[in-house]
Amino acid sequence: MKTLKQLTVLILFLSGLMTTGCDREENAPPPEPPTINVTDSLVMVDLYHSMKLGEWGEAYNWDLTDPESWIGIGFQTDENGLKYVNKISIVHGKNIECSLPSSLGNLKYLSEFGLGGIPNLRDPFPESIYNCPMRIMSIFDCPKLTDKISPKIAQWKNTLEELSISKTSFYGEIPKEIGECQLVKYVNLTWNKFSGTIPAEIVKIPCGTIFLGHNEFTGVDWRIYTENIGPGDFLCSFNNFTGEIPQEVLESERWNHFHSFYPFNEGYGFTNYPLDENQLPK
Repeated sequence: MKTLKQLTVLILFLSGLMTTGCDREENAPPPEPPTINVTDSLVMVDLYHSMKLGEWGEAYNWDLTDPESWIGIGFQTDENGLKYVNKISIVHGKNIECSLPSSLGNLKYLSEFGLGGIPNLRDPFPESIYNCPMRIMSIFDCPKLTDKISPKIAQWKNTLEELSISKTSFYGEIPKEIGECQLVKYVNLTWNKFSGTIPAEIVKIPCGTIFLGHNEFTGVDWRIYTENIGPGDFLCSFNNFTGEIPQEVLESERWNHFHSFYPFNEGYGFTNYPLDENQLPK
């Protein structure tokens, strides 16, 4: 009889434990929903490691599990409270060799991208970034960042408002597709290694003055002066221009209204560039 009572007590005790465990599981608060979508989160992990931000000190000491700690990253939030990256601004880097991840193109809401003062940022600029709806592209003082501006810049024709690439190793010709970006209000492409012929289509951009100085351009599409291509003007002193300016250009109304090629890089220049007394070499 005693043994039967002991067994009954044990069964009741175990039943109570099981019931309590079930209650705890049923009444437990639901897990916190993610605050940032998975794709963007993975891209930020790529960016953190490829830029080696963990070696930059406290300025970019991100906690990869906490988007609130991602200094330099901006977000927009959808109707469900889920965050998407729409801004990247990384400046004043350490002298550490680093690069940009190709996965940047997966950020479907990225509209502002800025880099500055990163002396050892290397490798090509990821072409995938042209998939992003870019509004502001600003890169300065990244002397080892090497690439061309892709014709895919036309993919930004409905979004781009500012294009500034200065003091980099970007090179090659400016693609004519840049003229399709009709919303641009500011263009600065100075102090790079752009070369070849300045395309006529660049003056289709209705932004006033386009800054092209301190590069390695060798020629100009003279249709800028002989045809009604577009309203834009440009400053392009300190380049490697050679050859002779066509007479029809010198006689054009636009030439008389505006031209700015002088001074040239040392050893270069149009052979018949008309210098006035205020522009003569000292």
